[in-house]
Amino acid sequence: MEKVKIAILGFGQRGFVYANIIKEYPDEMELVAVCEINPVKKPLIMNLFQIPEDKYFLNDEEFFKQGKLADILVISTMDRDHYRQAMIALDLGYDLLLEKPISIEREEILAIAQKAKELGRRVAIAHVLRYTAFYQKIKELIQSGRLGKVTTISQTEHVGYYHYAHSYVRGNWRKADVSAPMILAKSCHDLDIIRWLVDKKYLSLSSFGSLSYFKEENAPEGAADHCYKCKVECPFNAVEFYSKNPLWMMIFSLEQDPVKVLSDESLSYSRCVYKSDNDVVDHQVVNILFEDDITASFVMTAFSNEIHRSIKVHGSKAELEGDLEKSEIILKPYGKEQEIIDVRQLADDFSYHSGGDRQMLVDFVRNVKKGEKVSGLTDIENAVESHYMALDAEDSRLAGGKLIPSTYLKVLEK
Repeated sequence: MEKVKIAILGFGQRGFVYANIIKEYPDEMELVAVCEINPVKKPLIMNLFQIPEDKYFLNDEEFFKQGKLADILVISTMDRDHYRQAMIALDLGYDLLLEKPISIEREEILAIAQKAKELGRRVAIAHVLRYTAFYQKIKELIQSGRLGKVTTISQTEHVGYYHYAHSYVRGNWRKADVSAPMILAKSCHDLDIIRWLVDKKYLSLSSFGSLSYFKEENAPEGAADHCYKCKVECPFNAVEFYSKNPLWMMIFSLEQDPVKVLSDESLSYSRCVYKSDNDVVDHQVVNILFEDDITASFVMTAFSNEIHRSIKVHGSKAELEGDLEKSEIILKPYGKEQEIIDVRQLADDFSYHSGGDRQMLVDFVRNVKKGEKVSGLTDIENAVESHYMALDAEDSRLAGGKLIPSTYLKVLEK
């Protein structure tokens, strides 16, 4: 059977994840080309994934000059690069696995979806939560009627204090005008899963949030500008964190000595979290009204000890609560004994987003291979609305929580 050929554009953490999954399916898929702008990573990537010199590129201009090198292009670059790269790739004939967000502008999101439709190209968006056994079981319980009429859904994304410091204070997503607003860059996952579970269009929403803690006025007395110089005891000390978590340091350096790396004061990862140039929110709430009088709320917070997602679904016959990382769902029928569902009994794979990454990639590869949808859970047409929700939420937040009518409904009316 002929293998599906895959190229990866942008080899950060997500690129590594996809490449490792590809290696596990040698009879179905093959990584044939890589484009990564950080030259330090080149020897490691070429060695780990057997990429020949003439199929490794250090900028997307050189990559795209080669024409179509694979069946599928994975675009896992920075958010503001997605639109330009996706449009070029579609014209070259690629089917796309596009990291979220699709783009940061409503018009660009629609333009990618429209071009894919016109050219007959497949575009999947990496809303991997839909593919997890956890959320699929919740979806099944809702559709079965065991909860009755769903009235309210509450989802919380506990980002984790160390993940937030790494990615959103020091990392590539720390400034909205360079990457995207936090609600889009990080949490369109969560808005998408709420929309998928509700299975109704959203009518309006409002949002509040701010950057309230990770700024200079909250720095402890005596805190240095860079962690390698600092004597203050702090849970956000970069040298201590990357010493204990060296794999996280691979995102920006392959050097093994964190003190040596973080002594470079030009590196954003060496900065004190209170003295960085970050501006994205560290907490935000979104309240949403859907059709059929269904309401939902979403909370994103940097202030959690662990990284995890939790959810509650309230219905006319029962309520449900669960935690993705604990792989546990508790169904509580009114007037009856509760039922505890161990999600680990429902699937074999809980790697990378609780198995969602693997299932999504395999599904998309098989869609492309067979020329027809296997499931297509995250095809671009299924992902546009949640992006509009995120952009509406950011507009509301910036307007002090103003109620925003759905801009997506206006698109459907045209």
